[in-house]
Amino acid sequence: MKRVLYVEDDRINAFVLTKLLEGQVEIAVVPDGEECLKTLQAEQYDLVLMDINLGRGKMDGVQTMKKLKEIPACQSTPVFAVTSYANPGDQEMFLKKGFDAYFSKPVDKVRIIEAIKMYD
Repeated sequence: MKRVLYVEDDRINAFVLTKLLEGQVEIAVVPDGEECLKTLQAEQYDLVLMDINLGRGKMDGVQTMKKLKEIPACQSTPVFAVTSYANPGDQEMFLKKGFDAYFSKPVDKVRIIEAIKMYD
């Protein structure tokens, strides 16, 4: 089973996506970018789901993703943007910034599971 790290500062959003992916992946949740980087230096994950607006943290999701890609063991780890940014052009913008996939909230269960499975 794939190990997924979800970076999300909102407990309700974290709970909802964790329930959506239950039985499909092994998922751990951290509340901010700093905790994400600490966790990835200690443990290996197959994929990272990244909220963009991490209110409590010092870094947003884009900054966290860029720092994550500087960790040698994580350079090839796929990072999906999971965000409430859903305006025209947002998907293209986040993909250009370096995310491997983009999902606006509320997340489509079938679509995100298919995307996760693509990264075998």
